[in-house]
Amino acid sequence: MKWFWIIVLIVVGVFMAVLGFEYLTVGIGHLPAWVPGNAAHKRGHMYKRGYLAIFLAIVCFAGAGWLIYKNRLADKAAAGSDSAANG
Repeated sequence: MKWFWIIVLIVVGVFMAVLGFEYLTVGIGHLPAWVPGNAAHKRGHMYKRGYLAIFLAIVCFAGAGWLIYKNRLADKAAAGSDSAANG
């Protein structure tokens, strides 16, 4: 169960990175159907949504990294206490 949130954060981070890439590189009128904000016959890009999606992707990846670090520290502490008890 401890890896569940790490996997969720990584999947959400990848999705947000792809979404941000779509917003920043594809024009408003040519956005895919799965991307919110599609407006036919309009020009330009949705920079605010793109930058927000990229920021959220970075936050998700940082959160996943922090949880991995925290789990590794807990595993080291548990291994250290087991070896001290056996020693």
